[in-house]
Formats: sequence, structure tokens, C-alpha cells
Amino acid sequence: MALRSDTLVQGRFLPLTVLLGLGLVYAAFPTQNSTSDAYDYAACVKWQVDLWQPHHLLYNITGLGAYTLVHRLGLPVAPLELMQFLNSLFAGASLWVLWRIIAPRQKSRAVQAGLLLLAGASLGTLRYATENETYIIPLFFSLLGSYFWATFQESGQKRHLLWSSFWAAWACLYHQIHFFWWLGLLLHFLLDQKRSWKLALWFVVPALVVPLGYAVVMELQGMPLLQAHRFIFLDFYKGEVETTVTYQHFLLTGISLVRTFFEVHGRQYYLVQQNVLYILPALGTLLLLGKACLLLLPAKPRLSLPTSAFCRTHGLILLLHLLFAWFAVGNAEFMVMVPWLLALLLSCSHKLQARPLLFAGLGLFIWNMAYAVGPNYGYTYANFACTRAYVQRQPQATLLLADKNAFDAYLFYHTGQYSPRAFEISAPTPVLEQAIAEATREARPVVTDFAPQSPLLNRAWLLWSTDRQEFFSRYHLSPVTACPTFFGDKGLSQVHPEGTAGAE
Repeated sequence: MALRSDTLVQGRFLPLTVLLGLGLVYAAFPTQNSTSDAYDYAACVKWQVDLWQPHHLLYNITGLGAYTLVHRLGLPVAPLELMQFLNSLFAGASLWVLWRIIAPRQKSRAVQAGLLLLAGASLGTLRYATENETYIIPLFFSLLGSYFWATFQESGQKRHLLWSSFWAAWACLYHQIHFFWWLGLLLHFLLDQKRSWKLALWFVVPALVVPLGYAVVMELQGMPLLQAHRFIFLDFYKGEVETTVTYQHFLLTGISLVRTFFEVHGRQYYLVQQNVLYILPALGTLLLLGKACLLLLPAKPRLSLPTSAFCRTHGLILLLHLLFAWFAVGNAEFMVMVPWLLALLLSCSHKLQARPLLFAGLGLFIWNMAYAVGPNYGYTYANFACTRAYVQRQPQATLLLADKNAFDAYLFYHTGQYSPRAFEISAPTPVLEQAIAEATREARPVVTDFAPQSPLLNRAWLLWSTDRQEFFSRYHLSPVTACPTFFGDKGLSQVHPEGTAGAE
């Protein structure tokens, strides 16, 4: 008997297959090119310093708890790899909670699988589920808050309301950005319910765990409670928050929104340049997305999302998060939850088609695995390892680096120390001139990883490349050490004032 063409998409275990498959990907492909923040968090755990950071209060202490546990069990796991694995577990658990939320709204197992793919295969998820960053764990708790919120809407039992607020508030202790998720859930009771104020009060009470958590941490650190506002909103008081609205808010928000779903980066051109077979994933993705569009065209579907309380509330949460990401000049890190909230909103529709959703989700997965997760796992982009080796040989050297902050975090993670004489290439010219002059007087070497031509175009290099080329043209650069990376040699060169060129 011939099999029906839709046997696969009607598969009973399709959502579970997607969930387990994505979970294995998260755990099996941790990035080998961690961010400076990722190294910093891991270093805080390794050296037990700066464990309580105000904008993600519980993240480092959770990492320390996991690190202490595995070492007591005799497992020799490094903090960075352990915290990456921890994020992969929470990402998989987030998919499970998402499935529990959408399953009552979408009876089709194929549609459920498509929505899981949309959330789990988007770049924002894949990027941070394979990295030691602070954005996945709070996502899990916010989803848990939405799960209990939806359960309360169906049962009316206040215990579910209390759990909803508790978990959504608990997410804020892992990252403050999730305040807007909790706020969106609260606003439903203030705007939509006849008993709004009574239910709102019930909802607010469990959220007291947040000020209580900050109070306990401040007590542990010996900080007066009167300084709570300065601790909680540290970046504002340090002047690190941009409050002037410019065209960049709109431009970068649009770019970051695209990059929340698809990897768009200069390395893609370089990947194809190195191996023409890297064009195949792009072609495969285009075919899948084209197929999804063709399936949608004949039916001319109207999603017409129902005006249910669940849909309205999570639409408001999505709007709040997008507005704050825009205010943060299009910070892509603040959009990680967007695909998940979109999946929740789409689950409200009774006219979703399984095949287009699955084709689109599979296209997302292929593209992001080929151009983000795979290369991040398999290749080395930075020259940190050989720069560290040079610093160990020449601890008195002055370093002029393209990404000083990232190298400092890398060095701190591995050694517990920072480089005292490291400077950003993009630092003001007088600062660099003084650093070179002082090192020359004291007969200490000055080295740089500046290259007049970058193999990989990026925003930072474009901003300072022309100016730095003019600066380094006044010096003689002699190669010191080769640093092979995927983008070619990013070796160090010694900087000599004109007429003093010589060996190291």
C-alpha cells in the first residue's frame, strides 16, 4: 500500500523529534569562539570574583553552584564548557515548556513541530544555547511564567497565578530585560479583567522575590540598602546607556531583528571563498523558503490571530521587548525571546498550515547551522591563544590590540590576571603614542595585531582602519609570531619607531 504523502508531517512523535534533535545540537556544538562576556562570566566562576552582577544577578552564582557540584563528583569540566552545557540544557527545557504551552492551542503535531523549529532554530536561540551568555536561563523561567499564566486562565485557580508571577519574576533575577515579560503578564489584569485590581495584587505579591533577592545580595556584599538604586541600575549611573535617539536606533534594530532569525555576517562570504560548497546550504534554504511560499500562495491564508487574552497579552509582551531593544540601539541580545514570543502568537491561529511552517523552520536550521553554529564550533577566529603565549614569554610587553577587551577577558579566564599594558588600537592617538614612547624608553617591546587589510569586513574595522593605517605608517612593523586562524594569519608584529627597527 502506498504511503500517504503527508505521513511524515502527521507523525505522532514529530514534535518530540524536533525537541530532542535541537537539544542535542545545543549540547554537541558549543562555540569555540566565545564572547568577552562569556569568558568574563566563566572567569568569575573559576576565580570566584564578581559573582553578583546587578543586571543578571543569579547567573554567575548558578554557574558556581554547577561548577562546585561537578567537581565534587570528580568531573574535570572547565567553567566555560560547563556553563555552555548548562545553557544548552535550559534551551532544551525551554522548548519543552513552549511545547506544553502551544499543544492545547494547536492539535496538529506537525504544526507544533514547526513552531518549535521556528523558536529553536532561529539564530538568537542557536547562538546563545551554544554559548556562556545570560539570555537562555531567564527565557526558560519566563516561559514557565507564561505556562502557569495560561493554566490560570483555564482553571481560575490562584495557585497557578502565584506560580506564574513567581517564575516570571525569578527570570528577572537572571536578566533584568525579562521585567517586560513579567510586566506584560501583569498588565493583562490591569487592562482586561473586571476584577483587575484584586488579581493584580495577587500577581504582584510573588514578585517581591526580586527586591528580596537584591536585598540579600547587597547584605552579603555589605552594601547599604539606600544604595539599592545605584546597584540595580548600575549601567545608567556609569553612563553606559545611550538615551539620545538617532537614525541608528531604527537601522540597527532592523538589522538585529533579521539577525535574530538568520545569520548575516561577513564571514559567510569568506566561508564560500574558502570552499565553494558553502553555497549549497544557501541554495537549500532558498529552495525550502520558496517551497513554503508556494504552498501558502494558493490558499492566501489569513492568520487573523484570535483576540484571546493569551494572544493579546503575549502580543503586548513582544511589543514591550521590541521597544526596549529599539531603545537599546537595536541590541540583538535583547531580541532572543522574539522568535519564542512569535511562536506563542502564531499558536493562537487556527489556520496555520503545517508544511510551510516546517519547510521554513528547516530552512532556518540549515542556514544557521551552516553559517553560524558549525563554523563557530569547528574554526578559530581570534588570535588570543598565541597572543597569550607571547605575553607569557614577554610579560613586560606593551600590546596594541584590535580587541583588547576580549583578549583581557580571555587572559583573565585562563590566568586570573589582566594584561597591565594592553591598549585598544582604536584608542586616541595620543594614548597610543605615549604608550609606545614609554615602552621605548624602558626598552620594552611593543607589539600589535594590526593588519592594514582585514580578511573579514566588520563594523569595528571599518570605523578605525583608515585612521590607524595612517598612525602605523609612522612606525616600522616587523613580524614577531604567526597566529593562524580561519581568516588567515593574525600574527603579532613588533612596533619600532622609524630608524630603530630590529629583532625582538
